[in-house]
Amino acid sequence: MPRVLRIGLVIAASLLGLLAVAVFAAWLLMPKDWIDQEAKRQAARIEGATVRWTRLSPGLSWLSLGVRVEGLYVRQPAEGHGDARLEARVNEIFVSFRLLPLLARRVEVSAARVNGAGVAMTDRGEAPPPSAGGAAPAGAAGLALIPPKLDCDGIDTRTRDPLGGGVDLRRLSGGAEFDGSLNRLRSLRIAARCESLYWKPSAREPRVALPAPLGIDAAAEARDRGAKLQVTRGIVTLGPLRSYLSGEVRLPAAGRKEPELALALAGKPQQIRSSDEAFRPLAALTPATWTTTASWEIRINGPTSAPVQSGRMTLQPLKITSGPNAFAIDQAVASWSVQADKTFTARANAGGSGLKLDLDAAGSTAPGGATNGTLFVSGPAVRLNGLVPNTPTWTSGDLECRATFALRPPAAPQIRWNVKGKNLGGTVPGLARPVSRLGFEIDGDDRVATIRAFHATVGSTTASATGTIRQGRPLGTATLQASLDRFVAEEWAPPPAAKGSPASKPAPTSKAPPPIPFQALDATVSIGEVRSGTMTVRDVVVPVKFANAQLAAAPIRGKIGTGSLAGSLKLTELASTPAYALDLDVQKAPAQDLLAGLLPIKVGFTGLASGTVNLMGRGLPGPAVSDSLRGALQGTVEDGKILETPLVAGIRKALGLVSGGAPSGAELAFKTLTSSLRIDRGRLLLEKVKGDLGKDLFEMTGSMGLDKSLDLDLLLRLAPERIKGGTGLAEFARYARDKDGRLPLTVKVTGNALNPKISIKPAKTIEIAGSKLQQEIARSLAESARRDSTRGDSARADSAQVEDPLQKGRDALKRLLGK
Repeated sequence: MPRVLRIGLVIAASLLGLLAVAVFAAWLLMPKDWIDQEAKRQAARIEGATVRWTRLSPGLSWLSLGVRVEGLYVRQPAEGHGDARLEARVNEIFVSFRLLPLLARRVEVSAARVNGAGVAMTDRGEAPPPSAGGAAPAGAAGLALIPPKLDCDGIDTRTRDPLGGGVDLRRLSGGAEFDGSLNRLRSLRIAARCESLYWKPSAREPRVALPAPLGIDAAAEARDRGAKLQVTRGIVTLGPLRSYLSGEVRLPAAGRKEPELALALAGKPQQIRSSDEAFRPLAALTPATWTTTASWEIRINGPTSAPVQSGRMTLQPLKITSGPNAFAIDQAVASWSVQADKTFTARANAGGSGLKLDLDAAGSTAPGGATNGTLFVSGPAVRLNGLVPNTPTWTSGDLECRATFALRPPAAPQIRWNVKGKNLGGTVPGLARPVSRLGFEIDGDDRVATIRAFHATVGSTTASATGTIRQGRPLGTATLQASLDRFVAEEWAPPPAAKGSPASKPAPTSKAPPPIPFQALDATVSIGEVRSGTMTVRDVVVPVKFANAQLAAAPIRGKIGTGSLAGSLKLTELASTPAYALDLDVQKAPAQDLLAGLLPIKVGFTGLASGTVNLMGRGLPGPAVSDSLRGALQGTVEDGKILETPLVAGIRKALGLVSGGAPSGAELAFKTLTSSLRIDRGRLLLEKVKGDLGKDLFEMTGSMGLDKSLDLDLLLRLAPERIKGGTGLAEFARYARDKDGRLPLTVKVTGNALNPKISIKPAKTIEIAGSKLQQEIARSLAESARRDSTRGDSARADSAQVEDPLQKGRDALKRLLGK
C-alpha cells in the first residue's frame, strides 16, 4: 500500500475517532433534564393555546444529536375557550442541536425535521385576543427556537374562511433554509412540493380538484444593507405550467410594522392540453379535447396584510375538438385587479369561429363580500355538438345567452338570465325525427323560468308552447300551454331495427321516451290532428298532469270521423320502460280506423263503432305493441260491411253461398254487430260476437293471434235465398230450417288470416233436418192411417220404406257438410 494512502487512512480514522468521541461527549454533556424542563416551561408560558406531546426524548439521527418530540398537539385558543382557529397534530419532530455548543453545555438548534402532520386554520370572522408578552427565560443555557433549516414531509394543511371556503394542500414536502434572524434575514431558500391541491368554494359546495402538483423553488438574498430581500431565483410550477418569480420584499425599517411586497409572477407562452395529467379533473367535465398556448403575468405590491394585485392571462388560440365538431377560439383574455381593501374588478372576453363571450364582474374578495356581474355568450349552435354528452346535435341555428348575477355569501347566488334560440335544426336524443325551425325565448332566475315563446317542427308536427317553470330540487314544477297542429304516432316511435339482423334475435322492446325534466307538470294541450295507423282524431283538447313519476291525460276529448271519443291515458315508469293504461268511450267512430290505430290487427269490416276500450301494456298506445298488451273492447258496430278477405272467400266457397244475386266477391252489409272482446297474452279473445248479415244472422267465438293465427267457431243462420239452387245443400235446406226458417251451419276456422282452414260441422244441421223429416213422416203416416185404417201391415211397410230414405238423407248431408 502506498505510504500516502496509509497516511490518509490514518488521518481519516483519527478524525472519525475524534468525531465519535465528540458526539459521545456531547451526548453525555447534553442537559437532558434541562431540555425537558425548559420545553415544559416554555409550553406552560404560552397563553391562549394548548400545547402538549406524548413523548419527548433525546435522540440520534445519523450523527446529529437532538430531541425527538412525538404526538405533538397544538390548539389555539386553548381547549375549553371556543372553537379552534388553529389546530395541528404532528406525528414526529426531530430537533437537531449544534455539536460544539453542547460540549459547553449550551443548546443551539441547527435544524428541525417534521414527519407527518395535519394543520387546520379557520378564520372565525373575529380578531384573536392579544397574547401577553413575556421576557425570555433567564439561565446559563440559551435555546434558539427558530431553526436555521427546516425540513418537512407528509404535511396536510387546510384553510377555511367564515363561510367554509378555502384551500386544501395534500402531501406537502420540502425544506427551507434561513440565514439570519426572521426580522433581518441575510438569505432565504425554499424548495417545496405539494402533490394535490383543492379549492372549496363554500361550506355547501364540494371540493374542486385544481391542477397539481404545486411546486416552488426560490431563493432570495439581502440587498441595500439588509433593507430588502431580492429574489435571485424563483420558479413556481402548477402541473405543467411554469412561472418565474421576480422582485423583492422590503423588510420593515424602524417605525414600520410589516414587510412590503413588490413581486411579479410571469408565465411565458407555453402549450397546455386537456390530456395533461394535471388537467384531467377539469377535462373530465366534457368529452371534448382541447389545446391552447397560455401566457400570464401577475403583480403583487404593498404590505403583506393588504397587498394590491393585478393580473392578465391570455389563451391564444384555444382549439376544441369533439368528434366531427372542431373549431378554434382565436383569443381569450382575462384581466383582474384587487385593491388593498379587497375590492376587485375582472373582465374576460373571447371570440372566434362565430363565438363571442364577454364577462364583467366587480365586488369584494373578503369572506361574505358581494359580487355583481354580467355575462353574454352567443354563437352558432353547432359549436355545442359533443361538448356535453346526451344533448342535441345541431346542424343549424344560433344561440344567445345574457345573464346578470349577484353573489352575497352565504346567501344563494341571484342570477337573472335570458336564452334565445333562432332557426335551430338537428337531432334530439329520444326523438326518431329531426327537429327543424326551432326557436325559443326563455328568461328567468333561480326560482322561476318563463317560456315567452317556443315553436318547433318535429317530422310533420309543428308545436308551440308558453308557460312557467318553478325551480325545485332536484327538478322543478311546470305549468304549460301547448298547441300541436298534428301528432303522428309513428313519427315518435323508436326507429326500426337495422336490416340484416339475425331472425332469431328477439325484437327489441320499445325505447323509453326522454324522461320528463320536471318534478311535476300541469299543462293544457291542444292538438289539431292525432294520427295512429289509419286512425285520425281531430280537435283534441286534454289537460296533462305529471306527478309522482306518473303522467295522466284526462279527460281526453276529440272527434273521429263523424263521431267522437272521450277518456283518459295514464303513463308510468317513464324513466325506464313506460307502461300505459288507456280508457276510451267511443261514439259513432269509424271502426276499421279506430281498431287499426290501437291494435296490430287489420279487421275485415267497416261501420260506426260505439262502446268502451280499455287497454294496458308496455310502451306507448298504438299498433306497435307486444305480448304485454292486455284489455277489453265492448260495444256495437252499426251500418257496416264485411269486407272480402281470404277468410270470407273461404267460407263462401265451402258453403256455396251467393249474395242475393250479387257476385261472390261482393261485400256483406250488416246493420248491427255486437261484440265483447278481450286481449291477453298476444291473442284477441272473442267472448261473444253476433250480428246480422242482411236477412242472415251469425255468432262467433274463439281467438285471433297478433301473429294472425285463427281459432274460431262460427254459427251461421242463413236465409234460404243465400243457398245456390240445384245443390245438395239447397235440397236439404227444405228440411234443415230452424224455428225462424233459417238454415244453421257451424263452421270451424283454423290456420291464419292469409291461409284459413275451414271445416263445416254438420251436427246442428242434421239435428234440425232430422226433426223436420220426422215431422213430415209423421204427418204422412197420420194421413195414410185415416185413408185406410185397416191396412196396418201396409202402413208399417210404408214406414219402413220412408225411414230408410231418412237415414240415407242424413248420411248424404254428413258427406256434404263434412267436407
